[in-house]
Amino acid sequence: METLNLPAIRALRPACNKGRIVGQTRRFKPKHVWATQLRSYGG
Repeated sequence: METLNLPAIRALRPACNKGRIVGQTRRFKPKHVWATQLRSYGG
């Protein structure tokens, strides 16, 4: 079977996370958990 040489697909704009560290993030600290709970429950 013959393979075709297609042109490389190139993004029209640069990636939004270029230069940033990607991967897993840190766990929430207890104060952050409480802050999100209070905000979501309207307290």
